[in-house]
Amino acid sequence: MSTDIRYENGKLYVSRYYDAPREAVFDAWIETSKVSKWWGCDQTTNVEADIEPRVGGKFVHRMTINGVQQEASQGRLITFDPPAHLAFSDAEMTITVDFSEQGRGTQVVLVHEGVPEEYLQFVKPGWTAAFRKLDTFLMASVA
Repeated sequence: MSTDIRYENGKLYVSRYYDAPREAVFDAWIETSKVSKWWGCDQTTNVEADIEPRVGGKFVHRMTINGVQQEASQGRLITFDPPAHLAFSDAEMTITVDFSEQGRGTQVVLVHEGVPEEYLQFVKPGWTAAFRKLDTFLMASVA
């Protein structure tokens, strides 16, 4: 499976099919012990996540990249509708994720709004890697 990704008018669209139940895929986005296994770009070596799974709840992802640099993203959950939908803020950006059943698996569609074009060199490969790593995590945990 591959990750489909495109950028239009300040929005990055990312989608991928996962051969896993929708509840399992949704939980991988919300449960901190699971998020820490797949979040981040290819150079991410350690992830610490703190998520309050409710509307208005905070989320923080602290990543170590290549063992040297620490990056953090944080915001608030705007929408929390398990296992179908979630949205959260991240600085001046909004990330919306939809989870739909497709046969025995799940289609995930992410829309990252407010991405400046100059950030694409980081954001696009970051989401591509994260979606691929999520697939690897799900294949190991659902099997």
